[in-house]
Amino acid sequence: MTYLVFDDSLKLGITEIDQQHGRFVGYINDTWDALERGDSKDEFLHILNNLLDYAMEHFSLEEALMREFDYPDYEAHKATHTDTSTDLFDFDLRLLAGDEAEARAFLEFLTNWLKNHILGTDAKLAAYLKQQGVV
Repeated sequence: MTYLVFDDSLKLGITEIDQQHGRFVGYINDTWDALERGDSKDEFLHILNNLLDYAMEHFSLEEALMREFDYPDYEAHKATHTDTSTDLFDFDLRLLAGDEAEARAFLEFLTNWLKNHILGTDAKLAAYLKQQGVV
């Protein structure tokens, strides 16, 4: 079952960033599926660790684009990446305890973060990049 659909409402029109955001939605749906199956904490940790690796890759791409095109809100946007990374690492520690409530909190955090990040900070970045000719 699909928990979150990556539809046009979440797309920014920057191909590489949209593709990466779509992959984040995949991790959210993987988390939902694991909850529905009653998977072990090891499965949640596996999903989270894959997501952490991918988040670092995604944040690096965005930050490289921001530097390349002299994005004026670079420092603030980068700070949101740092804060999110800290939150994800915190979930990694909490999921080690194996509490289902933590897995559900992780799913809620991911869903809210992705929607807010895409529609907020990333939407501003996308608008700026489009003005610079990036698609």
